[in-house]
Amino acid sequence: MEIAKALILTGRVGEDRPWPTAPAGPKHLFPVANRPILFHNLEALRAAGVLEAVMLVEPESGAAIERAVGDGRDLGLSIRYETWRATDGLGGALSVGRDFLDGEPVLVQHGDALLRERMHAHIAAFAREELDTLALRLARDGERLTRTPAPGYLLSPRAISILLDGGDTSANPVADVRAHGGRVRIQRVDGCLPCHGDQESLLESNRRMLEGIESSYDPASLEDCTVQGPVIVHKTARVRRSLLRGPAIIGPGAEITDAYVGPSTSIGAGVVIEGSQVEYSIVLPGAELRYLGTRLESSVIGRGARIVRGFGAPGGIRISVGEGAEVVLS
Repeated sequence: MEIAKALILTGRVGEDRPWPTAPAGPKHLFPVANRPILFHNLEALRAAGVLEAVMLVEPESGAAIERAVGDGRDLGLSIRYETWRATDGLGGALSVGRDFLDGEPVLVQHGDALLRERMHAHIAAFAREELDTLALRLARDGERLTRTPAPGYLLSPRAISILLDGGDTSANPVADVRAHGGRVRIQRVDGCLPCHGDQESLLESNRRMLEGIESSYDPASLEDCTVQGPVIVHKTARVRRSLLRGPAIIGPGAEITDAYVGPSTSIGAGVVIEGSQVEYSIVLPGAELRYLGTRLESSVIGRGARIVRGFGAPGGIRISVGEGAEVVLS
């Protein structure tokens, strides 16, 4: 049994922790590995055989997400949009998508679910074991699966009917289906939910997405450079006299000169890095880093931000930071 339909949840979580570099707009559209988080999710769903999806969006963020994703054609999907509140939970999502599901099994997944393994293996197990519910859980070894985050559920038509017709889905959908005689199982998966966490979760998600890349660059765009490990350099970027140590990605129009770009780093479009070192960081489009004098690490640099060292006397530091920002000098 293949699962061709998905409900994708893009609402804000209950304990939403804002990222200082993303003060406005949906977190799901924030880039990791130089692509929006949501796009990584959609590409994985399509690879698993999903053909159609309903994107469940909140009124405040729906328009921005629809502009970014469109009808899904560019991703090989057919996507439509429905308004939904995260507080409505899984039951509310199924209720909104009832007509779309039309008696077929469904994958319900958070839009920021970034899994390390392929979803198709879980879909195959769901069919082979004739399950009604397969709950995916993010858990490390030793953690109790029932107390860890759930990036998604595979649901049979029977499970959907149970949850819509009387289950208390806000409490425990797995228990609800089991109580009504359904076959259920919980599956440990390796992945992350960046929009559910703080900036450290964001950086960790960027690292995980970069781990799967393969080197791609035009040697003509690199002048007197050393490349170690998998690195992607856009054909319009220019890199001179620099050390690139992957996994790392450098976006279109970036200019990297006399610099070090270390592992787990994403450099966005039009970024300028000169005489500086950066690793385990995300540098968003249009930012500038010049002659920092120390390595920048574990950082997220916002769009158009400018961090430069001045050489005039007397020495000093000048910064402009937004609400919730963190500056650590060492």
